[in-house]
Amino acid sequence: MKEAETAGTGTAPPADAPLVRLDGVGKDFRTAAGGSLRALDGVDLAVRRGEFVCLVGASGSGKSTLLSLIAGLAPPSRGSVLLDGAPVTGPGPDRGLVLQSGAVYPWRTVERNVAFGLELLPISRAERARRVAWYLAETGLTGLRHALPKQLSGGQRQRVAIARALACEPRVLLLDEPFGALDVQTKEDMQMFVRRVWADTGTTVVMVTHDVEEAVFLGQRVVVLASDPGRVAADLPVELPPDRDGGPRDLAVKRLPKFLALRAEVEDRVRTYHQRHAAAGTGA
Repeated sequence: MKEAETAGTGTAPPADAPLVRLDGVGKDFRTAAGGSLRALDGVDLAVRRGEFVCLVGASGSGKSTLLSLIAGLAPPSRGSVLLDGAPVTGPGPDRGLVLQSGAVYPWRTVERNVAFGLELLPISRAERARRVAWYLAETGLTGLRHALPKQLSGGQRQRVAIARALACEPRVLLLDEPFGALDVQTKEDMQMFVRRVWADTGTTVVMVTHDVEEAVFLGQRVVVLASDPGRVAADLPVELPPDRDGGPRDLAVKRLPKFLALRAEVEDRVRTYHQRHAAAGTGA
């Protein structure tokens, strides 16, 4: 189910226009002492249709805050967050969010978990059943459709959460550390799974991760955030074979010299920005 063109009465944005755009975005939070904490400032970011972008950075660089602004869970304090040229004013079915915990409903079967968001949309039962069946098959969950979450592994529960988000056919899939709690083997299985689903559906993906290797393997771009306040410090293209037209990347790509060099570059940038922040904090 590739992303379809959205019908509308207004003038459609240019085909090459970003689907997600942040212009001069800042976000402040009130502290318990009554002060203000600047989490993000001056963030400019553009994500094209169908693109897979990974956000990395040290803890406190505002990665999850940035994702929450795109999701519409909080408004920016400054600047603008746009989806297809329109301001984001709150959550909506055009954006799907998957958290590290998966947040599946323990009393619902796999099938009914995947159907949850669809029950809130103005679609027919037949369309709902069709989407559920398709995304269960796409995520390899058809044989587990009657199981409860407690009967699933951690990786299977994350598949349920991703299938539920995708079933609403969002314009953008937002992933916040979705594999952080998984063991190495399961994490790599899920990386292959997510990249295949992305290639099959054409959904735009913005993913937050602390794992630089994961970011380089999954993303077409890796955006590095610096801290205090969070801001874009580097935006690096990932050019590794094969990409979408050639099918999913194989895990063997992680051993290529080009992959290792890019991973080292991203790690060095994350470390450098973190060290600068730490030095500034100590007055060194």
